[in-house]
Amino acid sequence: MSMVNQQPAAPFRDAPDDRPDPIGTASHCAPPGYIEQDVSRFFYRWGGQLASTLIRIRSHFDGDLDQYLLYLTFLLAELSQVVSRADAEARGDRLSTWVHRGMNALSVADITQVPRETARRKLQLLVARGYLLRGEDGLYYLGDRYGLDAFFRDLRPLFWDALMPARR
Repeated sequence: MSMVNQQPAAPFRDAPDDRPDPIGTASHCAPPGYIEQDVSRFFYRWGGQLASTLIRIRSHFDGDLDQYLLYLTFLLAELSQVVSRADAEARGDRLSTWVHRGMNALSVADITQVPRETARRKLQLLVARGYLLRGEDGLYYLGDRYGLDAFFRDLRPLFWDALMPARR
């Protein structure tokens, strides 16, 4: 069937009262008022927020989103350790010492699909600007210039509360 002749999708609706709302569905996870808003309007607003967020982030990285993508690889690895540590604490597991894991240019290039030589050159720029550190082992490590707090602050406009319709 051709997608051209199809009618636009209706906005999301809550499940009827006679059926339970399964956990994990949009109406279960979404804050009140979200489901009632028009989906096209929501994605228009979210897309605008995404564009302005990427423009703001791009300015931190000399207009180069590939640098941000490379840096994001290290930031997400750090965030993974934070989450794993929190999970271990919640289970009552004995905590091991914090280990910053380094990555080489080839690994980062493979993860991001940025050509290896381009990744190597951009990683060196990130080191020069303090976003990453280069260890004696030749691996790259997350620097202190732009950490998890700045990451979440920059992405905040993409979260639920920034996209909620205004209350009347």
